[in-house]
Amino acid sequence: MDLRSLTLLTFLLGTLCFSEEKPVSLSYRCPCRYFESNVAKSSIKHMKILSTQTCSLQIVARLKHNGKQVCLDPKMKWIQEYLEKALNKKVKT
Repeated sequence: MDLRSLTLLTFLLGTLCFSEEKPVSLSYRCPCRYFESNVAKSSIKHMKILSTQTCSLQIVARLKHNGKQVCLDPKMKWIQEYLEKALNKKVKT
């Protein structure tokens, strides 16, 4: 290994060790990678709405019939209506 490569490697290791930011592998990951777009409103037992700086709007739902957790597509019509009603309710209170 030549001196230039050794210097670069030392610099990179030093920056990783003393960096205040978390490495990419340890940083927060979005819970939804894939979205279900054919889930009926009546089949949902519980729903969570998540939104962070690193993730767009994420809607996680637990299904009634099998307890499976799925990510819902926020572009579904009934989801849009649900969100609008929730926002209007919050503004009024």
